[in-house]
Amino acid sequence: MTLRKKAFTSIRWTALSSSVKILVQLSQLVILSRLLTPADFGLIAIALATVAFIQIFADAGVSNAIIHFQEISNDQLSSLYWLNVSLGAILATVLVGASSFIADWYRQPELVNLLYIAALTLFINALGQQLRVNAQKNLLFSPLVKIELSAVLSGFLLSLILALYGWGVYSIALGTLLTAIIYCLFAWIFLANGWKPKLHLKIAEITKFLQYGSYMIGNNLVSTVNAQIDILIGGRIFGANDIGLYNVPKTLMLNVQMAINPIITQVGLPVMAIAQNDKNRLKNIYLKTILLTSSINFPIYLGIAFYSSEIVHLVLGEKWEDSIPLIKIFAIWGLVRSIGNPVGSLLLGVGRADMLFRWNLFWTIITGPSLWLGSYWGIYGMAIALAILMTLAYLPNWHFLVKPACGANLKEYSAQSAIPLILAVIATTLSYCITIPLGDALYRLTLGLFVAAILYLLLSITFNKPIIRYSLELLAISKK
Repeated sequence: MTLRKKAFTSIRWTALSSSVKILVQLSQLVILSRLLTPADFGLIAIALATVAFIQIFADAGVSNAIIHFQEISNDQLSSLYWLNVSLGAILATVLVGASSFIADWYRQPELVNLLYIAALTLFINALGQQLRVNAQKNLLFSPLVKIELSAVLSGFLLSLILALYGWGVYSIALGTLLTAIIYCLFAWIFLANGWKPKLHLKIAEITKFLQYGSYMIGNNLVSTVNAQIDILIGGRIFGANDIGLYNVPKTLMLNVQMAINPIITQVGLPVMAIAQNDKNRLKNIYLKTILLTSSINFPIYLGIAFYSSEIVHLVLGEKWEDSIPLIKIFAIWGLVRSIGNPVGSLLLGVGRADMLFRWNLFWTIITGPSLWLGSYWGIYGMAIALAILMTLAYLPNWHFLVKPACGANLKEYSAQSAIPLILAVIATTLSYCITIPLGDALYRLTLGLFVAAILYLLLSITFNKPIIRYSLELLAISKK
């Protein structure tokens, strides 16, 4: 099978996985938002933000190194595996030991037990991490997707049952733990293919992985600061209830992106790694990822922004009404973020983790003060600060990362997202105008999204033919 066919087959499997996951995540959000309080979601957000920093070091940054380096011996794989497991055990212990201090800092005693559960989840993830990476590297997305869906559905069902029985915030934490257990267990059953790590750990033979990984640790650290610093600052200033109101809209936008972008980027990383020595081929692959992600993400984010009020009232419930302006702000933030997201796969594919690290470090230095300034206007000010920063990053992202890595000029780069943006704006604006006279929120949302989807499809067939061609190829309808 050619690399092209392998890539499209892999994309179809990740598309299936992402579609099911977004349905599960949205179902969980809808159901739990009515069973739990904003304060419960705020506690989980603070716990996850804390764990995100610990988890950076559990992988030692070598997962992407395994994908990047094409020749790896069994001894090296064994050393890398035991390194990951050892770090996972050590960091889980550190998290347990620091849990009381963290809970005191946020003045949230219930965080202690949540961090205990998170520590166990961290260690279990380490036990199966390398099997997932090896499968991704070899484009074995069929078994990977089946395992992922089994784990996600199991965790969702447990969270739902526990929430119905009044377990509150623990329903989410324990559901996440079960997801990790099922994923690890099935990974060893279906992905190992007879491989077992030798009792072998020799740092000297994995030096190049650690050197590559050192940039990844630094990059992941600063990117995690970028991703979580608003929760860390806001959790201390505003408390769990406001952070719950703030983080649920943000999480909703990230879920949309994480359901769509990985369809392209998870496959794009190993494909771009293979094509890293052919610059023209690499550029074409990357530009296609931008066109695909823009064409899918833009109409969704604009639809959410236009119909934010209807979404809150129908999906989340009346107690989340204060989050309506935040959904509008985060929809714009998510739209712009979806364009910049694939550059990570590009840089890692060509082995330039150092560029990614310096980029994220620069924005980390800017993000903290910007959020602190925005916090003077409350949680809405922080959201606006994030949206402004993301928009300002567009041109520097191309100039300092995309252009050096693959050679795409500004016209080529911008053209991939300009047409989908224009078409999405036209489709959603027209649909919104058509549905304004409707009084019922459900009718307005249902008809508005349906009309927007039809208009966007018709406009794409006429003015964005490449995305139609790629979509047909992904569905195995095209003969190309």
